[in-house]
Amino acid sequence: MTLSRVLMMEMMKLKRSYVWLLMCVAPLLMVTFGAYNFVRYQDVFLQGNAVPWEKLLGQIVTFYGLLLLPLSIAVMAVWLARIEHSENNWKYLFTMPVNLKSIYITKTIIHIGLVGLSMLILYIGTIGAAIIVGVGNIPYGTTAVNVLICWITCLPILALQMILSIRFPNIGIPIGISLAASITSVVITNSAYGKYYFWSLPSLTLIPNSEGMRNLTIPYSLTISLLAFSCIMVIGYRFFRKHEA
Repeated sequence: MTLSRVLMMEMMKLKRSYVWLLMCVAPLLMVTFGAYNFVRYQDVFLQGNAVPWEKLLGQIVTFYGLLLLPLSIAVMAVWLARIEHSENNWKYLFTMPVNLKSIYITKTIIHIGLVGLSMLILYIGTIGAAIIVGVGNIPYGTTAVNVLICWITCLPILALQMILSIRFPNIGIPIGISLAASITSVVITNSAYGKYYFWSLPSLTLIPNSEGMRNLTIPYSLTISLLAFSCIMVIGYRFFRKHEA
């Protein structure tokens, strides 16, 4: 069975559940909450030489990048694996004429695509909120680049959560680990070690330069994220093959 056929098979499973809507709803909730908070307290936020766009963006992305985005990634990984765990479909999949690598890759592709959809909604929603509340100049291009980089920095987290979700049928374990890692990132992100912690990278790439990029360059973000993702994918696939036995 070809990779495209396996991908279509996995997409059909996706239609049976509404869990994937979480990746759409989560960014919209944060855009709404952030915009409301900005409008309500803009007299405080806009004191001195504050830039309205940066203050609005900070209200939207800080909590989303630190907690809601990583948790959404964990929930989707659990769901992608839970389909097979709940109905004991792993054994059925392993007896099919399908390359194991194709199964693992297609689940990861779907996961990456859903996170990308979430990033796109975040971008459109943030721009829309900025226009509605009237923040003035909006850096469309810079924001698009930062959102794209954020998507890439999610890849190591995504790969780790996929391993945990396949390894543990109990959803509490991967979700609990994600929650603990996300809460820890709240502290680490504000330190010099934030750029070395995977769960801090998405938030650091989204927060405006004036509020917290902390020397996190684009080449560094891309390099460490892609290298870590590649290594974790290799480890995950090797574990996946052992799972067959």
